[in-house]
Amino acid sequence: MREGKTIPPAQRESGGAGERQAGNQTPQGKVFELPDKRMLRLTSVTADPVYAHLLDMSTNGWLGSDVGDSIVLSDTKTLWLFGDTFIGALSNGARVGGAPMINSTIGIQNRHSAPTSSMEFFWKEKEGKPVSFFQHQTNTAGSYYWVTKGVMLRGELFLFAYCIEGNDQDASDWKIAGSALIRVPNPLDPPHQWVQKAYPLSLEIGDTFHAGLFVSEPYLYLYGIVKPRKMALARVKIDDLCSGKLVEAYEFWVKGPGGEHWGAAPVNCVSQFQPVTSECAIHYEAAWGVFTCFTYSPSEPEIYLTTAKQLTGPWTRPEVIYRVPEHAAYSFPIISYAVRQHPELAVKPGEVILSYVTNVPGSIKELFSEEGKMIYVPQFLRLELEIDENSGN
Repeated sequence: MREGKTIPPAQRESGGAGERQAGNQTPQGKVFELPDKRMLRLTSVTADPVYAHLLDMSTNGWLGSDVGDSIVLSDTKTLWLFGDTFIGALSNGARVGGAPMINSTIGIQNRHSAPTSSMEFFWKEKEGKPVSFFQHQTNTAGSYYWVTKGVMLRGELFLFAYCIEGNDQDASDWKIAGSALIRVPNPLDPPHQWVQKAYPLSLEIGDTFHAGLFVSEPYLYLYGIVKPRKMALARVKIDDLCSGKLVEAYEFWVKGPGGEHWGAAPVNCVSQFQPVTSECAIHYEAAWGVFTCFTYSPSEPEIYLTTAKQLTGPWTRPEVIYRVPEHAAYSFPIISYAVRQHPELAVKPGEVILSYVTNVPGSIKELFSEEGKMIYVPQFLRLELEIDENSGN
């Protein structure tokens, strides 16, 4: 499940990331051991000064969301996926009460424009009211989608979504009913012209194999949660996925009498990294020859880094790279989640741009207060890491 959703969309720190002070909240200077025994140092971590206002709330329109996954569409365009979103007006920088919440919106960023003017938000309208950009299709489970991950393959956009059943305005009245794959064959066209076709994804063990995605030809690798709660790994040939095959074409990284191997059934899956989460950020740092994963536990302020030489693991012990200051900044409880890495925004090896979301595990009324106006908008971090090439083997 999407751990951040303990209530309807809740909150998150708005576009004021540049005003936060990260210094005493971080283990700056900390040294990490990579899988090959080389040492990696966190030289700095700050609220990002460049993208602090990339996702500022609109004066009359987009008022914050969660998820914040970015997918490069072309040399200039990036698609941003957002979850449950408030649409409405601002008054003195705070959301005006009564703003409706819709299930998903998107943004299209022009990376050649200044960050403060590079994002255009999109949703749909029905009978004069805002509605989800991804309308539910009856051949899939549930009554609406949480679209959380996606990837471009062969010029086509593949989006992975949770199928949700129930009233999203009431935290006690929704449940995950399955998962769906939404294919968009024309993602370079204006969003209002996109063709969307949804397909059900069904596995006996659950429907969570889209917590993290990574493309390494000829496969798409998918991380997900299996019982008992642990992070597992699957893969599917890109050609198979593009030809219409779904979970029947998946293979799973499992252990058996002969050791660890790819198997046709998700039985005895090899445990991957911790903490286990339904949304994580997987990246290959070519300069270091290692995979990185940023993960978290929503109820705790820590964001962790773990690394591996192979996608199949083993992953190193998770190390704290940041403590979210919002957990101690409000008069009400806060959770933080939806950690995403945005490699397309980094400009040099060792530079990492992350986003995360804050939320309130209770009533959403705080979102419309003066104190809570900076919650439920993705915040950006800039990390600088450097490797000691003289360490290790």
